[in-house]
Amino acid sequence: MRNLLFITMLMFIYACSSQQIPQWKDSSSRQLQNYKVNFLTDKEDATEPHFAKAKRDISSNNDLNLLATVYLTKYALHTAALEDFDDSDFIRIDKLQPNAVNRTYYYLLKGNFAAVNISELPSNYSKLFPLMTNKDLNTAVREIASISDPLPRLIACGIWVKYLSYDESILQLAIDTAAQHGWRRPLWSYLTKLQKYYLDHQEITKAESIKERIDLLKK
Repeated sequence: MRNLLFITMLMFIYACSSQQIPQWKDSSSRQLQNYKVNFLTDKEDATEPHFAKAKRDISSNNDLNLLATVYLTKYALHTAALEDFDDSDFIRIDKLQPNAVNRTYYYLLKGNFAAVNISELPSNYSKLFPLMTNKDLNTAVREIASISDPLPRLIACGIWVKYLSYDESILQLAIDTAAQHGWRRPLWSYLTKLQKYYLDHQEITKAESIKERIDLLKK
């Protein structure tokens, strides 16, 4: 995700020079943005073509580190939606061209907290990570809520819910974040997770209310 922002900044830099922006930079940035939007809004048919085009454009630069960020973007989105992901392509890239920053973010997305180097984490997660290792949920919810960018906020929720003990407060934070931006794919995932949370805690009335809400929203 950090390198995606780097690509975007490069676009602005080139716009201020006399040189033309290389087509692969312009195209890859647009394709990744389209992929992100279509994934989060659950437009399944339009998702993978944009991902494939972003990979193709990045590949033309022969930089495996940038290609790794394309895959990490995909993994982060799946994490934000509480979904598992196939990490085999990133592992192949990392063997050929290791990058400590990419690997640290990958470890975070996989919940391998012991392998994370906090100094190499994206800034959105540097204060949150000690709370993950200490499993301090109450403080973590406040810290996650303070992340101004909604997608990293939702990714942080996904990491916590997938790998650590959680309660309804962090689920509701994720639901509110997804709903505010019309991100249906993670919205359904967190609503379903909240329904299960209530069932597991014998709060049947609340669970039934969430189920009815999901049914109405999906009609």
